[in-house]
Amino acid sequence: MEKYNKKHLRAIQDIVRVETGADVITYCKPSGYKVRRVASIAASLLCLVVLCAFAHARFSSLNGDDLGLAAVYRGDGRFEIVVVNNSERELRLQDRIKVMQWSTGEEVEGEKEKIQVEVASIAPHSRGVVTVDLSAGYDIGAMENALPEGDIYYFVLTNNSFAFGQDWMCFFDFETEQTEEAERRLLTRMEERENEDGGRETSGKPLRCAGSLLYPDWVWPTVSREISGGYGERENGTYSDHINITGACGDEIYAVADGVVTETAFESAGGNVIVADFGGITVKYGHLSEIRVSAGEEIKQGQVIATLGRSGMATGYNLLFAVTVDGESVDPLAAELTEDTP
Repeated sequence: MEKYNKKHLRAIQDIVRVETGADVITYCKPSGYKVRRVASIAASLLCLVVLCAFAHARFSSLNGDDLGLAAVYRGDGRFEIVVVNNSERELRLQDRIKVMQWSTGEEVEGEKEKIQVEVASIAPHSRGVVTVDLSAGYDIGAMENALPEGDIYYFVLTNNSFAFGQDWMCFFDFETEQTEEAERRLLTRMEERENEDGGRETSGKPLRCAGSLLYPDWVWPTVSREISGGYGERENGTYSDHINITGACGDEIYAVADGVVTETAFESAGGNVIVADFGGITVKYGHLSEIRVSAGEEIKQGQVIATLGRSGMATGYNLLFAVTVDGESVDPLAAELTEDTP
């Protein structure tokens, strides 16, 4: 006998209702389809949770403060990248790499599939070397000649196929040097960065400027007035020729007075920088995200000249602000710093 389905059952109910006026009440067992659907959804959610946990454990354990990279040019398109792993996890870089130009933020034209990369796992708290050979896929002479003054190239290395936002930048040029020298320089920079980061707070509290800048007719260079690092000797024993003003990424940076931009460039420590002359007084703005002026441009007091960032050796979003008079650095502040209390 043909098995009755729901359509047949409804037809029988209609016939009985017409002939007798009575309703036929039926009892249906819970649908197996619904049970399977709920189980499937639950399984999918479980898989998603497991995948997210795996991604977090695999890709989120390292950050810019844990690693240091320095590129050494060996000639003929060959590089050695010194990698210092100060993290608690093993770093497993892949043999994939991008060659980028800083000013454009785009990959350099070439045959990247011909890049030869040799990598090895780098144990926690150890050092390793990644070798890169661009000669088969790039015109090294053309790259060197085409780079504008103040611009720079950089490698992007990955341990996750350029996913999850955890890739590593390493700037390079075509000046040859010894690997040992680059490693010593890298370790010194990392130590300085750690010391600078450690000197950002006093008694665990940020500092606030109680008064104004050195010159009372100057305007404050950014939105925030919170100082994360003062001028001169800091509590950790390091000496700074500038102050650091904290803020949010993209905050506007202002010209403190009328003047002329003398230089815009990228520095390994200061990142994106602007140097301006304000009537014989030189001011350097560093760790910038976006530069909105160019060398030789006249600027007016209060004009937006850049946005705040964390370029260079910055470990957080802040403005490096340095003042030089007659070739000597001076404290940019006219007042003592006080602890900021809520």
